[in-house]
Amino acid sequence: MDFSHYSDQPIQTAVDLVNTYEQFDAVEHLVSPTDLSVFLATHASDFDPPEGDLTEKDLHEVRAVRSRLREVFAATDDQTASTAINDLLSDVGATPRVSLHGEGPHLHFEPDHATPARWLGAVTAMGLGVAMIEGGLERLGVCDSSTCGDVFIDTSRNRSRRFCSDTCTTRENVAAYRARKAEEG
Repeated sequence: MDFSHYSDQPIQTAVDLVNTYEQFDAVEHLVSPTDLSVFLATHASDFDPPEGDLTEKDLHEVRAVRSRLREVFAATDDQTASTAINDLLSDVGATPRVSLHGEGPHLHFEPDHATPARWLGAVTAMGLGVAMIEGGLERLGVCDSSTCGDVFIDTSRNRSRRFCSDTCTTRENVAAYRARKAEEG
């Protein structure tokens, strides 16, 4: 039985939000409030984001949350990750509330005055906290590819995932193969 409402969707939302900025190429995908609106609409589901027109201020605040979430994925020890998660939860004012929508009572951690950044911060930080508690920090990763910096959740059985996608895995394997062939050469 899964007792946590913060397992799949909030964790994927955290991954998707962090990956809206491509570290390696410095490509920003949250360019405008409209981009943020689309992101929120595609990541709502059981968690209702605040409604209303989004502003440049909202966009700036969400980008700041995104940077703080990246710190969790990049953390090398439990203390660093838990401090980043706890600080974000505190800063966004995440308060536990019993919610009755869906299949019965469950907890939501929501800010009192929900802005998009506070809402995303609460939902995603709780998701990452659950992932860390239930699966261990090693489940949170940053792609090992030399041409990528995307983050991911390692759902493999043996916790061995090193790359964010099959594309990065293949790219690195091909590069290693070519390097070996060049040395043999």
